[in-house]
Amino acid sequence: MVASTRLDRARERSTLPPSRTFGRGATALVGAALIALTLTASASAQTVLVGKVTDESGTPIPGADVQVGTVQGRFTTDADGWFRVTGVPVGLYYFGVRRIGYRPAADLLRYASGDTIDVMLERISPELDTVKVQARADAMWMRELRRYELAIDASRFGSVISEDDITKRRPIWTSDLFTTQAGFAVDGGGVTARVVSTRGRCAPTLFIDGQIARGFNVNDIAPSFIKLLVVYRSANNAPAQLQVVGGNPNCGLIAIFTM
Repeated sequence: MVASTRLDRARERSTLPPSRTFGRGATALVGAALIALTLTASASAQTVLVGKVTDESGTPIPGADVQVGTVQGRFTTDADGWFRVTGVPVGLYYFGVRRIGYRPAADLLRYASGDTIDVMLERISPELDTVKVQARADAMWMRELRRYELAIDASRFGSVISEDDITKRRPIWTSDLFTTQAGFAVDGGGVTARVVSTRGRCAPTLFIDGQIARGFNVNDIAPSFIKLLVVYRSANNAPAQLQVVGGNPNCGLIAIFTM
């Protein structure tokens, strides 16, 4: 299965009906699906996520479960494939969609008002052992959601560089992202370049997908594989799961979350 996500900077989404009643008790998403989510910021710094789920042919898919971060409640698509999720915090958050018979999808994105995303899901082939494939796909999906939850938690007290930010900057090496990062400097060039803290010219602690990566250089991971990068000028500001006993907090900390 390949699930692809595209974030579009669209200010108006003509495919959305001008007026429509959405509810939690509608129907949800089934399979190889296309999800068009529209974000609208509210005065309370929250968003309303409106989307439509279809298959590869554009046919609406009812009955899919939609989960958005830690937003409480069950949200599903209605008979026409539409759903609405309210109370979503502005900025970084993650979402997941799932329907029996299809490989579920999850993603982590940074939204602004008017953005839309398209997600393509793959139907599980009836020629395969559907029960086993579904169980494996669901287990991977849950791990992805947990990883994105950790990433958002880690981003609360650090400087965040999202996938979209990386795409705009078009770095050749991951270290290129630190040339203008406050509190850090880049020694050398190319693949052997090293990111160091300007406080003590020492190497920051590096975490990859929530695990400490001793002996790794940031350039061991290509920018195209990075989903989110969180930088802490002081490791003391990092969440508990990214703390290292005996480390030098003045060297800072870099947390990389991959695709």
